[in-house]
Amino acid sequence: MGFDKFGIVKKFPDLEGGITLLQEGPEWREKDSEHGYASIPGVKIQRKTFSFNKKLKPDQEVTIYISLQKLNPEYGKHEGIGHCESGSGQSIKLRGANHPKEKDNKKSAKCYIFHYEYEGSDCNNFQKEYPHPRYAKFTLNEENKTPNWIGKVMGFKAALLNTTDGKGVEFWSWFDPSARIENGKVVTDNKWLLRYHDTDTGQFKKDKAPKAKPPFLECHGGYTEFRMDNAPKDTKAFCASLREIRRP
Repeated sequence: MGFDKFGIVKKFPDLEGGITLLQEGPEWREKDSEHGYASIPGVKIQRKTFSFNKKLKPDQEVTIYISLQKLNPEYGKHEGIGHCESGSGQSIKLRGANHPKEKDNKKSAKCYIFHYEYEGSDCNNFQKEYPHPRYAKFTLNEENKTPNWIGKVMGFKAALLNTTDGKGVEFWSWFDPSARIENGKVVTDNKWLLRYHDTDTGQFKKDKAPKAKPPFLECHGGYTEFRMDNAPKDTKAFCASLREIRRP
């Protein structure tokens, strides 16, 4: 499939005439903020968010490398915040809209989420959200498990393609542990390891988020998010891209 502008392997070919968004382009955003949890009153944590903001066609491949040298001191010091709990990793959200509360917009979010725990593990590695903040969270069997990546550089990649019959969504999740920083830039051997591959035909259902069961066949907004709770302001992103893709 070749390489993108940053020299990162593509898993799927570009859609002919399709859109490619790149880090530092006009659609790229970086935000530092504090975030609270309804289930943990009075506690706020630092959040690092990278994002693209442009609506694309639904078949997409996204890539990002993250240098996460440490977590904020709040991590692991409050009940409900820590490994395999709240604020425990990076969430890549695709095909979604912005995230106002349901009372403000009943169609908020509606996205697929590929979740990567900071300390490794497969807990809640695949999620569907609709409407915000109602999540249907699942732990899919992984072919390769992500390691602890605190203090390291890690590559993350996900792809979504509607099935050929138009009734489901086929999806993939990968990671690249071979990256390092040299002279302020990411260098990688492009050793992408498949975490999981599955198809959503409507089987992913949770009572707490019943509206999230149907496959999300369209993009419901122009917001693609890389959300990292408990990540400090000096967390850096490299080689981020979002592409419209097609089947080979």
